[in-house]
Amino acid sequence: MLPDLSRPCRLLPRFAVSGLAALGLLTTLGGCGDEESASISFAPSCPLTHIPPEAADYYLYDGKTATFPHLITKASILKLQGDCLGAGPKDLKTRIVLRFVVSHGPAAAGNTVTLPWFIAVLHGDRIVNKHVFKHTFQFPANLSSTTSDSKVVTVDLPIPPKNTESDYRFEVGFQLTKEQLDYNEKHLKKVDYQAY
Repeated sequence: MLPDLSRPCRLLPRFAVSGLAALGLLTTLGGCGDEESASISFAPSCPLTHIPPEAADYYLYDGKTATFPHLITKASILKLQGDCLGAGPKDLKTRIVLRFVVSHGPAAAGNTVTLPWFIAVLHGDRIVNKHVFKHTFQFPANLSSTTSDSKVVTVDLPIPPKNTESDYRFEVGFQLTKEQLDYNEKHLKKVDYQAY
């Protein structure tokens, strides 16, 4: 059973989260390592990352009915990329970027789209940190569907950057309202994202 990710958690001072602005798949972030970091000569192990399938899609309707003529925006997580590097003898720095595929619906009124998404840091089964980000961009006037990348987000974990497994993992997905989450659970489909 997944922890309740709908509520923002209190940010703990020992975790630094900063924005530089799936079907139940667990994955390790790829491209890890920086050989010049804090006398570490190997790639540190990245935390496992999970995108809950019910949080991988974002549907926004105009409030009338959840049917296609009332759709404002539909978005899906298409890709998750990241890497890890040693930030010191007791810290591991993880960088994460999401790629979204976004579609304008018939009820869209403007060209600005804002997608709320989150990173939750779990230690064991307990959420110890969560931060919600907003990815806002101008939708191209001549396209009904496009891709857009989030800004790079860094998460510093207070663990030695050893090349070993840790008890930390990330949950990443769209920050949804209760109604959006209920809709996704009822219409669950195979997600489009890829993780490297």
